[in-house]
Amino acid sequence: MKVHPECFQCMFRVLSKEARLFEVDGIEFATEVLKRLVDSLESIKTPADMAYIREIVLKKLTASEDPFAELKAKRLESVSRNIATLVRKELDNLPEGYHKFRWLALNAASINGYEAPLHSEGPVEMFIDTINRGLGIDDTEKAFNIITKIERGGYVAYILDNSHEFPIDRLLIRYIMGLGRSVYVFARDEPIADDITKEEVRRLDPDLEVFSLKTPLGVKFELEHETNRRILKNADLIISKGMANYETLTEYKLNAPILFLLTAKCTPVAEELGVERGTPVALLR
Repeated sequence: MKVHPECFQCMFRVLSKEARLFEVDGIEFATEVLKRLVDSLESIKTPADMAYIREIVLKKLTASEDPFAELKAKRLESVSRNIATLVRKELDNLPEGYHKFRWLALNAASINGYEAPLHSEGPVEMFIDTINRGLGIDDTEKAFNIITKIERGGYVAYILDNSHEFPIDRLLIRYIMGLGRSVYVFARDEPIADDITKEEVRRLDPDLEVFSLKTPLGVKFELEHETNRRILKNADLIISKGMANYETLTEYKLNAPILFLLTAKCTPVAEELGVERGTPVALLR
């Protein structure tokens, strides 16, 4: 997905929120981001490229490699305690197979609706509002059929997004594994915004097979090492979480089908998907 004019407005809206959240000089923050944007215009292809510039400037101004660390821990604990419990409870009431998969996919897409620091309300309120909308695009049955037909040696690749989404992503990952399918998980190599890192995933679930993404935000194959490229290109199914991964992966033509699980949190993404802003989707491409 290419950069839209609205992406600049959104970027500085987030910048303003981050400046207040981390108590940095907003003018200095915006000025340095603008300078770097101008210097990098030819290399900026997607909204994720713009967001990365903002986040590396934030790291510099806060003198922290992980400015969101405290907020990530707080939101992760809230989702684990309040939301994952509700999701598991409803899961127990559903028949095995597709219905459970669809429920978990809906939840994984809906939990993406919360994004720090944009929303003043917590992830519980945002999650409930988003999940009540239902899937604006629902390709879960097609994706489930692909999973059920995976043969020996085949696997699913699961690309994670924000840290607070992991308790819900983990339920979906574990359910797929419970069907006898291998799942290779991808997370950030280094902290960026509120994305989850490989080391954080390992602390939360040591038994998962996790690979670190070299791309700062999203997934760019030219930046990934050969192992990552091989795993992703040869997957029977890629499950991709969040907008940055959607923005970048849609720039490639892959042999592997991709199930995009996200909430359309901005107008350009919502219009491209053909849904209302704030709608969760499960799009297979």
